[in-house]
Amino acid sequence: MVAEYNPFHNGHFYQIEKIKEMFPGAAVVSIMSGSLVQRGDISIFSKYDRAEIAARNGVDAVFELPSVYSCAPANVFASCAVRIMQKLSGVDYICFGSECGDLELLDFAAEKTMGDDFSSKLSEAAKARKNTSYPNNVHDLFRELHGESKASVLLGSNNILAIEYLKAIKKSGAKIAPVTIKRIGAGFNSEEPVKNMASAAYIRRFIRENKDMSPLKKLMPGSAYEFAAGLVGSGKFADIENLAPAIISHLSRLGAADLAEIAEVGGGMEHRIKKALDGCFDYGSLLKKLQAKHASPSAVRRMVSNAFFGITKKMREQPPDFTAVLAIGQKGANFLSRIKKSAKIEIATKPADMKNNGIFDHNCFIDNTCKLALLEKSSEINEIRQKPRLSW
Repeated sequence: MVAEYNPFHNGHFYQIEKIKEMFPGAAVVSIMSGSLVQRGDISIFSKYDRAEIAARNGVDAVFELPSVYSCAPANVFASCAVRIMQKLSGVDYICFGSECGDLELLDFAAEKTMGDDFSSKLSEAAKARKNTSYPNNVHDLFRELHGESKASVLLGSNNILAIEYLKAIKKSGAKIAPVTIKRIGAGFNSEEPVKNMASAAYIRRFIRENKDMSPLKKLMPGSAYEFAAGLVGSGKFADIENLAPAIISHLSRLGAADLAEIAEVGGGMEHRIKKALDGCFDYGSLLKKLQAKHASPSAVRRMVSNAFFGITKKMREQPPDFTAVLAIGQKGANFLSRIKKSAKIEIATKPADMKNNGIFDHNCFIDNTCKLALLEKSSEINEIRQKPRLSW
């Protein structure tokens, strides 16, 4: 699986249980985003805490998708996660959630949107509709070519990621078979729970706005709720707003030429960022000033995060050549032992063992900086001294 567990909830547990029904006895492995998540935010709990919660709820091993690649658009996020799976040399299936639950339709969309003809027409559409976001241009062109019914598959957030996983498998030639599970309950960004299901976005917002965690008890597996409640009670949860002064200060010191080197900053956005910073003294206002018809809210957040954390276009040119073990159970340890000699990617079991890897060092910098966003920072340790969480 590819996941963020930001935070872990009943929907994640449902996916894991369905996987175990389909593949009895198999090791369940997750490639999980690091301290930065795909929507351009800091994860609410540390990557090690999120990984331990997952390991306590059925995941046998949690490997990291480093922040340089996790705070990225869907195509980069998906392709880098699939690359790690492929290079581990022991993954047979990838299982992902989708709103439609229709693998044939998802595969059709992947096949059609990765062709040269579609890319050429999309480029023409983007030039003609400069104020339309990339996802909307893709949807509208696909609808024009293949009809309203099939185009609906490009509207769901999970569907879009599923299509990108399929495209990544096709492009890389990875011998990994896809499986999809239909998402149930609340939608990806739903603002309200549906019975005992809620989106991670709803849970995050509730945690940041309320001191009482008890209403979330029905939305999370028991051990996940208890662990999360303990973290919230001790102030070990992050809010990017806590970094707002540092973000605005750092971005103000960057010139337009520096910003132009940042991942996802293009089309003159470096000048828009400099203009938005003039007289801006809080994070929310900065994001609001940067809103544009051609850029989604997530894309804007990623630009700001990438600029603050120094994630450049050049860094993204190098695909991930390492992953870290964040949490592991007994079955996961057996899996790791089995693949270690055949794996074609460096697997960090202890950060201190990694040497002479610039992206890894930058990833540690990001992790340490994200600790500054915690409500309670006491007892935190330097990232280089972390160890995988054991679950057995």
